[in-house]
Amino acid sequence: MYPMKNIRQAFLLLLSAVILISCEEIMNIEFQGESGKGLVVEGMITTDTTAHMVKLSYTGDFFSRPEQEMVSDAEVTITDGENIFILHETDPGVYRTGRNVYGTVGTTYSLRIKLSDGSEFEASETMTSCVEIDSIRQSANSSSYFGTYGYSVLYYGQEPEPAGDYYLYMLYLNDVLYTDTITEVSFVSDEFVNGNYVSGFIIHRIRENDLKYDFTKVTLEMYSISKGYYEFLSALLVETVWRGSPWDGPPANIPGNISNNARGYFRASDVKRVTYYFSPTARIN
Repeated sequence: MYPMKNIRQAFLLLLSAVILISCEEIMNIEFQGESGKGLVVEGMITTDTTAHMVKLSYTGDFFSRPEQEMVSDAEVTITDGENIFILHETDPGVYRTGRNVYGTVGTTYSLRIKLSDGSEFEASETMTSCVEIDSIRQSANSSSYFGTYGYSVLYYGQEPEPAGDYYLYMLYLNDVLYTDTITEVSFVSDEFVNGNYVSGFIIHRIRENDLKYDFTKVTLEMYSISKGYYEFLSALLVETVWRGSPWDGPPANIPGNISNNARGYFRASDVKRVTYYFSPTARIN
């Protein structure tokens, strides 16, 4: 004979299982895809003398994930109020200025786009100055960083007054772009360092296996960016890779600076560069 207590527990377990099974319900929900498509703009002008690029594409259906549709046959110009730079389509949806075009700090640049259907879009931004970089250095030893061994890129430089500066950093190894996705690009504000000398700030990480030579040429590019572009990048990451917790807010469109409800951003940036040679000879302590 089983004790009454054990019989009661077995009955409760069986009842719980029945309740859980009976609560299961399969729901077939069909989501409607995006009925229309909008313009997406990605472009910039910098103080480099080069062919500056503006990339035009259309939004796609979130659920079907079609191949990105580029926008051809558009009229694209950048103006500083006195000069007008005409951009020519060099690849589908990719428009470039002439190679002798460069921007100047303090100037406001306006991007103007006219599509083949007659719709027009515009964006403007004023170029702010970027600080000079004193140097970059390699961390003394390879160390673990989220489970991956590598070397830190340490930044040194004076952050000037007044407050309200924003910067973006990109990294090249042997002249090849290393930070080639948005999740690997660093961007910061001067909120906590305004007016101070920045010494040994970790600006990037290089994976140990990516230092394949005795000496690897490491180039840091530093761009001045606006508060608007800083907020654009932050919102972009919040809606993509910085998600997954139970407290995430509902998805929302990412604010840009393109008129007529287009997506994306056109920025104007001063750029500075510095190079240092990293070596994989350092060993983990």
